[in-house]
Order: sequence, then C-alpha cells, then structure tokens
Amino acid sequence: MLFRLTPQLRRELKAPLGELVRGEIPEPYERIRGELEGADYLITVGDIVTENVLKLGIKPDVAVYDYRTKRREYKPDIDMDAVVMTVRNPSGTITKALLNAVRKGLELARRGRRVCIKVAGEEDLAAIPAVLYAPTGSIVLYGQPGEGVVLIKVTPECRLRCGKIMSRMEVVRDGD
Repeated sequence: MLFRLTPQLRRELKAPLGELVRGEIPEPYERIRGELEGADYLITVGDIVTENVLKLGIKPDVAVYDYRTKRREYKPDIDMDAVVMTVRNPSGTITKALLNAVRKGLELARRGRRVCIKVAGEEDLAAIPAVLYAPTGSIVLYGQPGEGVVLIKVTPECRLRCGKIMSRMEVVRDGD
C-alpha cells in the first residue's frame, strides 16, 4: 500500500510545513543551531540538509536521504556511525516501507542508536511520517529549494496537521 499526492495536495505542500529559515548556506543552519542542539530528537530529511547539519558538528538521530538533489544525482558527505535502512519510495508518494522505516528509525533513536534511511526513489515527503512518529519536542528539518530550510517543531497540533494531509492522499493498494 502507498499514499500518493493528489494534484491539489501537491500545490498545498509547496508551502512549508513549519518555519522557513531563509538564507544562503550555511547561514540558516547557524541561526537555528541552538534549537537543533536542544531538540529531544532531530530528524533530517534530504541530502543537503543532512550534510549541512553534520558540518555543524550535530548528528541527527534519524537522517533520511536519497542521493539526489534538485532531481540530479548527488553523493552527500554523510558519515555517521548509524544503523542503515534502505527503502523504495517513488516520487510523490509515501510507501508503507517508508512509514515503517521512519517508525522503526525513531524507535531505535529512543534506544540511543542513530539511523540513516537511504531511499531508492524520492524522500521529499518523509517529513510527514517523521512528524507523525516523532515524540513531541523533536525537530524535523527539511530543505526548501532555493529558499532555505524548514524547521518543524513537533507538537500535537503539527502532528494533527500531518495526519490530515495523509488522510487526504490517494491510497493505492499494490498487492501487499
């Protein structure tokens, strides 16, 4: 089973799910450094975001990336002592495999392990399950291409919003 974006949701999700921190790299990361360091759990979504957080000397608890940026192949410099999971997730979707990997990754993070989730396909929508599964007080960070980085502070209200987004996605059963 997978969840697919509808054209209307695709348009709506162009707006950030959290606070957009604008600026040229590394400025946005420097401005939010204290919040990142103080988060109960930090989940990064995207190659560039994960790489830049690591450059600050901060290791995310869960990092989700796909070796692509702006639709081009990219080899991020991500060197973490972490459990590595690999999942398939086509563009514009959230697969059951991605949901399970994010959930399992956060369970491992609660036990003190760092987790890298390598996505074959696209990780763009992984912030949604990250918010759904992350404990209140966590931060989910993802990039807004050409603008900056989006910082989501996980709250019950934010979790509800992401749940509503998921409920509006088209459910596709693929034989599982």
